[in-house]
Amino acid sequence: MKRTVVFSAALAAGITLVPFAAGGAAGTFSVHAEMRWQGTASQCVGSYPASVTCYSHPGGPVAVPGLGVVSQSYSYPVDTNPGPPCSGGFQVLPYPARLAVSGKGEIFLAVRAAEGCLQGPPSDTVLSPTQTFTVTGGSGVYAGASGSGAVGRTRIGRLSNGHGYGTDVWEGTLVVPGFEFDLTPPRLTGAVGKVVRAPSRATRVRVRYRLAATDNVDGAVAVACQPRSGSLFTVGRKTVVRCSATDKSANTMRASFTVTVKRP
Repeated sequence: MKRTVVFSAALAAGITLVPFAAGGAAGTFSVHAEMRWQGTASQCVGSYPASVTCYSHPGGPVAVPGLGVVSQSYSYPVDTNPGPPCSGGFQVLPYPARLAVSGKGEIFLAVRAAEGCLQGPPSDTVLSPTQTFTVTGGSGVYAGASGSGAVGRTRIGRLSNGHGYGTDVWEGTLVVPGFEFDLTPPRLTGAVGKVVRAPSRATRVRVRYRLAATDNVDGAVAVACQPRSGSLFTVGRKTVVRCSATDKSANTMRASFTVTVKRP
């Protein structure tokens, strides 16, 4: 059975968790993520004219619910002297791209050339076009993947060294034969309020607590709390402890409870 995923993935430095957007029919879901990139010079992948310069656009990692922790990679080819009918302008040519999902595999994309001749300052034109793409396959759990969509750009600019930066926004449809996408967050238990009696003359006491999380696909999942178990809590104060558990598909469950430290 085929499972279809409709995704909008933009690609932010440091892992950022983003919520589901509006849901869809059974086997279909929509997500949104943002992945910032910062360009560096690179060798062109493929056969291009001598007037083409390429730039590496690595991005991520970003947590995309239903997929996992995603990073992007591709070499961005810009023709700075395309000739008529684009003399004095720029053209962004086609290129292959990959979205790598940590611990699961890769999704292979063929990105088509940007439409038309790009005129004006490079930071406003060369870095900003929308390009359509086709999903050409994948590796790991994404073997045999197909689909299509478009990648747009936002928050673009230029660094002092002349290289560009920005955010890629991927939107489209991903179909993976026989793969069941995990859309269910872990089950989090143990988030129960605590009342602690402080020793005489103490101003702070160390409080420990234990939470557990179980996922329907990944089994036991680590729980992170802030403040952490074993932290010092101030006597006479109520403190909210916030905890979360995230599975390998970037589905997150959150819970909170209150620790109250009283005087004897």
